[in-house]
Amino acid sequence: MSTQITTEIGTELLFENDRIRVWQMVLQPGEESPHHRHEADYVFVYTTPSRMTAFLEGQEPSTSDFDDGYVQYTEVGQGTTHHIRNSSTVAHRQILVEFKGKSASETLQTPQHNGRTRAINT
Repeated sequence: MSTQITTEIGTELLFENDRIRVWQMVLQPGEESPHHRHEADYVFVYTTPSRMTAFLEGQEPSTSDFDDGYVQYTEVGQGTTHHIRNSSTVAHRQILVEFKGKSASETLQTPQHNGRTRAINT
């Protein structure tokens, strides 16, 4: 993985207008996303069951299992930087939507989600 930080948060930009950007992210088993910075509030939907490891700045890596249809919304404040790894044996796919403009919060907020996850702590 490159140590360079990018603001391209997905593997393919699907749509953009003056209010939103819609990305697709596809990661093969063991593949990691680029180390990227979220500068806009965003929501994502996992369209495949997934086992993902998150590498958040200043925290230990965390691995969780997710059902398809897992949805998470994050208000980034001044921004957040991380990358993820597909820790599963099958391809991972998600759709991400960035909301252009100032964050709804001054600081990074705890993400809100629909609960379709199981922590496995590995």
